[in-house]
Amino acid sequence: MPLSPPAENGPSAPPRVIAVSGPAHVGKGTQLRLLAHRAPQLDVCRPAEEHVPQWPALIGTDRTGWWLQGASYQELADVLAASFLARTRQPHAGALRCVRQGLPMLEATLAAVAAVREKRSTARAADDARAVLAPYRAALYAAEESEYGIVLLHDEDPARGVARGLARSPAPNGLLENYRRRLHEQIHRLVDEGRFDTAVVVGDRPVIDVQHELRQCLHRLYPAVPECALSRVRVVALGGDSDQAREAAGEYLRTRRGYARLDAAHLVGEAASDARTWAERLTDGLDRYCAAHPFLDRVSVEPVRDADALAELRKVFGDRLRVQDGPPAGRTAAPWAQLSLQRRLDRLAFDSAWTFRTPKPVSVHSLGLPPCLGVYLRALRERLTRPSPVVDLIAVTGSAARGTYEHGWSGLDVLVLAPQDRLPRLRQVRAELAPELAGVRLTMTVLTEDEFRAGALPPRLLHVLTLSGAGAIAPLWCAPGLALPVPDAVTYADGSLRDGVRAAVTLRRQLLLDVPDPHALYKATALLAKIMLRVECGAEYPADDQAIAAFHRRQPDGGGDGPGDVRNDRAGAERMAGAVLRGWLATLGAGPAPGNPVTGAPEAAPPRTAENRPPW
Repeated sequence: MPLSPPAENGPSAPPRVIAVSGPAHVGKGTQLRLLAHRAPQLDVCRPAEEHVPQWPALIGTDRTGWWLQGASYQELADVLAASFLARTRQPHAGALRCVRQGLPMLEATLAAVAAVREKRSTARAADDARAVLAPYRAALYAAEESEYGIVLLHDEDPARGVARGLARSPAPNGLLENYRRRLHEQIHRLVDEGRFDTAVVVGDRPVIDVQHELRQCLHRLYPAVPECALSRVRVVALGGDSDQAREAAGEYLRTRRGYARLDAAHLVGEAASDARTWAERLTDGLDRYCAAHPFLDRVSVEPVRDADALAELRKVFGDRLRVQDGPPAGRTAAPWAQLSLQRRLDRLAFDSAWTFRTPKPVSVHSLGLPPCLGVYLRALRERLTRPSPVVDLIAVTGSAARGTYEHGWSGLDVLVLAPQDRLPRLRQVRAELAPELAGVRLTMTVLTEDEFRAGALPPRLLHVLTLSGAGAIAPLWCAPGLALPVPDAVTYADGSLRDGVRAAVTLRRQLLLDVPDPHALYKATALLAKIMLRVECGAEYPADDQAIAAFHRRQPDGGGDGPGDVRNDRAGAERMAGAVLRGWLATLGAGPAPGNPVTGAPEAAPPRTAENRPPW
């Protein structure tokens, strides 16, 4: 039977001891230090071995040999049990205590030793451990009942957990490696028996993600333990020897990319003795700052020059940490240095904020295009990818990709990802295949991968990347392993609004002409309607006529039951363009206009009515 059977009636209040357990090199000490930094009212207890006189005599000796070979099994059990119980009896310095290695680890340790010494199975070794601890059963049971047990695991599978643990710190000999393997088996057995309240799989996750999970679990039971504010935050560390370059980088991230700009020395406080302590204090300072500013999701920290400190920060934040090192002080500025720095910062910010997905190509036939365009696209794909590829991606966008292509009205939009030096070949292929288009208007957009990664894209292509990430647009061909970025919501929304500004200007240009271009007027009207609907209600309308109809239903123009034949009827097109423009401009007129000091309206201007209002 288990050493500590579950109580029939659980305690009325949470246990007063938080015990963080786990195998070697799983991060128990780091997690407890971060927890203690953030909640100083917690009493973090000394290790159990420091509470009995036998342990100091072992300092400087081969502890592994004493555990696994030297002492008798009963002597080992007596020393370990006395250590754990002595720690339990220590008076609390605070309302809540934290300990490293809870009571279940006593049984796990002894069982692992039995498995190594006597070559026992997992179950038989557990029986041996419980038998040797029988004299302490009542005291150990009471002590374990006072703990809230959290166990950190390298992996859900014991064998993979051993491999991860040894990768972090290889065992110096086969005996210790065997002991670690047996200890993993015993810990997982205790997890299966329900001896821990919570199990957290660490895996390859950064330290702050594990801390976030720990705090989430503890905050529900112990409000004194604050939740972790850094789980959602992206961090940029600015280094380099040039104060001028670092200043420029910090200001660009602050003003253009929405980063809070923070001083590392202020966050760390007093001088740190080593890189690990420095990184942990910086993490605690960031956590406190972001908790006080919950709207933040990105910060820059400067200066961070020490390589060891950066290595420790990478352990804490993982992929959410980006590093920007400026040029060495005194180096002559390269041509376009400022623009190059800004593009590097853009890529750095977007690498952290954007997700990347590998697209799955589709066939030309699946697009449902007219035969002439099918022939053209197959020939284009063949010429650009065989015998060796000259591009990284070929994709159809626009109406041809959305299934709304209309022959005689729509054009063919093709997106190509290729290095700059491939332009001559692309131009040659385009000229050779031009007769296959049968008069269809072709727009070929060529971008490099660096432009994609740095977000140096027009708003329309940000929309294409978003649709690609959602699976609404797929390429006809892409290089193996190519991953396309998917813009974050903030960048996408900003790009949409910039496209809306451009569409509103285009509409007024067309309305000033004696004979507006029907195609340009229709496309600009539909684009501005799409953007307003996307921002207002989050709805996407891929087809132009769907967007115009949806806009009309939301804000009728008063000209009938529907928008009419906006594509072919000039009067209907101008009326709908005017309606969309009025809706757009109404969102900009929040403040009073110059004129009447009370109403803000021009005093001499008569009110607009249906009779005197122009169609737009």
